[in-house]
Amino acid sequence: MTTSFRRTGAVLAAVIAAGTLAGCGGGSKEDDSRGTELVGLLKLAPGAVKGGKVSGTWFRMVQVGGTVKNGPFMKNADSKADGGEVTLLRPGTSGGLRLEGYQSQPVPAFAANGDSLANAIVKPARFFAVAFSISTNPVDPQTKRQVAPPTVYVKDGRLSADLSSWGVTWNKQVFNQGAPKPVPDTAAKAPGQEKAAKVWDWVAGKYLESAPAPTLTGTSATGTFDAKSGRFTLEWTSLIEGGPFNRFIGRWHLEGTFVKDGRAPDA
Repeated sequence: MTTSFRRTGAVLAAVIAAGTLAGCGGGSKEDDSRGTELVGLLKLAPGAVKGGKVSGTWFRMVQVGGTVKNGPFMKNADSKADGGEVTLLRPGTSGGLRLEGYQSQPVPAFAANGDSLANAIVKPARFFAVAFSISTNPVDPQTKRQVAPPTVYVKDGRLSADLSSWGVTWNKQVFNQGAPKPVPDTAAKAPGQEKAAKVWDWVAGKYLESAPAPTLTGTSATGTFDAKSGRFTLEWTSLIEGGPFNRFIGRWHLEGTFVKDGRAPDA
């Protein structure tokens, strides 16, 4: 009987070890009903307009009272795309968006004139004479809430993503434009939020603490994924809170190719 238990225990240990090793390799991780997690880089395609059709990576702002489909949309005086209603974005120094890691805003975050200095995810783009850009941070600069790094799952060719750390810097102001959105920190802690995880920051070059279960509201970003080519799309909307565009809605569209490499260094 004792020998039987020992053999059973050895088999179970081997199975667990094999499962653990399988989860550590490659550019994806198996998960629950959400599907398979993608780990690597979402390499962004630059925004472009051809034949009146917008493609690649871009941003659009819906005016207060408007709809995502029909507008009215805010016209960016510094953009010619779609009559100024679309601002085209180009990939930054990292080539795009890192998954399961942060690309934090630099220090300082702004130039003297208010231009954003963040350039890892996308290159700064001018919006009413001032450049804006994107960063992902372990603590959202606007809500002061700990947020998870960008996380994307694929299931049956469909993507779902936690982009709650997606933050905009513009004119010496910060705006969370994530999906789902973090709720402003009121010192109350969500279940599990006290248990921080170590997550690599690709800009700072070090590990930072991240809350695995932040308090969020709203829906996730969604999109499509072709496993053979790696081509993807991701899209979401996010309410702008504060500043001159308070209660406007940001619509974000990312396109490009998923690259499996680019995992964080060992802790």
